[in-house]
Amino acid sequence: MLNAATDVLIVGAGPVGLLLATELRRDGVDVRLIDSMAARIFYCKALGVTPRTIEIFEDIGIAQRAIEAGTWLTGIESWQDGVRDSARSMSVPTQGLPYGSLSLAQFETERLLEAALATHGGRVEYGVELIAFEEHEGAVHAQLTDPHGQAHTLRCRWLVGCDGAHSKVRSTLGLPFEGGHYPQTFALADLDVEWDLPRGPMYRFDWSAGARPKASLAAVPIRGSARRYRLSVVVPEERAVALANTPSPDFDTMRALLQPALPDGTQLSSMRWSSVYRVSHRIVPAYARSRVFIAGDAAHIHPPVGGQGMNTGLQDAHNLAWKLTLAAKGLAQPELLESYSEERHPVGVDVVQSTSAALNAVLARGVATPAMRETQLLVTYRGSRIVSDECPDMDATLPAPGDRVPELGSLRQTFVGHARRLHECVGRGRHVLLGYIDAPGIQYDAFVEGSSALDALPHELASAVLIAAPGCEVPPNEQITVLTDAANEFTTAFRAPGGTVWGVRPDGHIGWRSRHCSKEAVKGWLRRSIELD
Repeated sequence: MLNAATDVLIVGAGPVGLLLATELRRDGVDVRLIDSMAARIFYCKALGVTPRTIEIFEDIGIAQRAIEAGTWLTGIESWQDGVRDSARSMSVPTQGLPYGSLSLAQFETERLLEAALATHGGRVEYGVELIAFEEHEGAVHAQLTDPHGQAHTLRCRWLVGCDGAHSKVRSTLGLPFEGGHYPQTFALADLDVEWDLPRGPMYRFDWSAGARPKASLAAVPIRGSARRYRLSVVVPEERAVALANTPSPDFDTMRALLQPALPDGTQLSSMRWSSVYRVSHRIVPAYARSRVFIAGDAAHIHPPVGGQGMNTGLQDAHNLAWKLTLAAKGLAQPELLESYSEERHPVGVDVVQSTSAALNAVLARGVATPAMRETQLLVTYRGSRIVSDECPDMDATLPAPGDRVPELGSLRQTFVGHARRLHECVGRGRHVLLGYIDAPGIQYDAFVEGSSALDALPHELASAVLIAAPGCEVPPNEQITVLTDAANEFTTAFRAPGGTVWGVRPDGHIGWRSRHCSKEAVKGWLRRSIELD
């Protein structure tokens, strides 16, 4: 039975809605997550999981499970007219990134996220549909129907539409979905492929008009069997009309579409599902209006080149979750929720534009190869109204307010027999004061004073982490985590003088940087997001 009131109503239980609900429930926010589906559909629609998304999975405790359920993509192998094109092929480096790129079927991502939600006492209410909503008296009143067709009114403080490209929430808000669609039709199939090519890379086969018909096909490995792949192909124009009313072509139809673009001798079998679709590129002008927000495909859709779609939506949710948490707890500054659209809309525009350009390159027989930007580790919120930099003279290439905190893995902690990672100490719904000292005494005392400002927050929402240079001994302090930069990894990455501090937001992005630490200075950082007494 639906409750009469909740803090946050999330519409749509795909990956984006599931992640948002999980983070909010973890942080103690009352949430309802509904989906009009009667049950989950087990299609591997989205596959690619970026390094940044795996970091977010680590934040909620499912990174290792995701790795075990997926398969690493070792690179891209591009073939032109039956010959490997080394200039357009690449290998993913095995070292130097926090994680590689993972091929993980969307239904596995959803399974893991739904299990994580359950560990925090949440669940998906299947078969519940949003009919309408309106805002009045400082709340949103949502009209819902349950699986039996009975109508209910649910009062929520905020509503979030994670309900996909045909979003009811977006259309009710009247937000335009600006953009268009590509004229090409694409066919997709999950099946077994027998060939002589090694397992691991994503393959792309392009054929110019000649010995074979002009064609472009991509093959991505899926965990489940050594032969399982998801194949996608551009449908020839003369076949597209006939397939317009065939959303799930049978095996013989799919084989006829796929086989001409595959290497000689390839055998296809065991098709699990198929679909025919068109690719669009659209984005809303804003991700929020008053107490209603949208995220994921409800806000932006774009070509699947580079595997950016689902990942961008998950990072929308990650950005919004901590802000809604503070608002629900009565701690948020009024403009904090406004920063969600301001920070994420430019990211969505960039992804729509870049993936559209990449698809155009593919369709023109150029191949879009993964770049560092596609890891999504470089997404930044520099210039956001809620970040502040008191060290503007520092090298612009160094980690700065708005940037994701870089991963470091060689830190040491007294009485811990293994190396510690910096990412273990940030995120997870907390504001973290991060400091670096290279001399005991004044620098340490200033950090201790500054960290006392965190006492204004509930203990689960804030922590202090101090990085000490080798040989820099500090007194024990139960309120501070002290790590030693034993391999000078922190010094190399941040290149900051002793006494520098960084305020790290709950989403793992830097919110503030200063060479001077004091209680009032730290409070000044916190007040950009939080209402303090």
